[in-house]
Amino acid sequence: MGVCAWLGSGVAIGGMAWMATFGGMEVRAARVLPAHIASESVDELEQVAAVSPASAGPVAALARAYLDREQPGLATAVIERAPRSVQERPEVAQLYARALFHRGRAREALAVARDASERCGEQATCPAWLIAKTARQVAFFKQVVAAGIDDPQVDPTATLAAYERSSHEVRLVAMR
Repeated sequence: MGVCAWLGSGVAIGGMAWMATFGGMEVRAARVLPAHIASESVDELEQVAAVSPASAGPVAALARAYLDREQPGLATAVIERAPRSVQERPEVAQLYARALFHRGRAREALAVARDASERCGEQATCPAWLIAKTARQVAFFKQVVAAGIDDPQVDPTATLAAYERSSHEVRLVAMR
């Protein structure tokens, strides 16, 4: 066997090894939505919220799922249709503020976030994460409103700058 035959065999064997190692890989597209907010779970959340609209848990879960799917109008509608007692719960109110903000209603979002933060400060039952979240929301919305931004999608650069300014405004301390 000549050198060319050995070289040809080596290239063929190398090519087969390459194909065996890397050729069987499937390229899969990344999920657009996390598994916990796939359409099946939203359908289930809608059913639960329809059955028990007077409970804050299902309303908050459905509103959060809509917000995660970038559907703030649906999140707003779910919360606005809930009883007043559910709307005033801090965990629901902070979601409502987020939905309002993403719909281009920054001033209303600030007012709702302030109310949620105050209610959370009054209630000893608010978890620490919710106290921190509402405080951060208020700081961010204050910066957005001060910058004259109504809709974050109109000027994303200014919105990012407001976010960065607000991150220096809130200092959290370990509690409880």
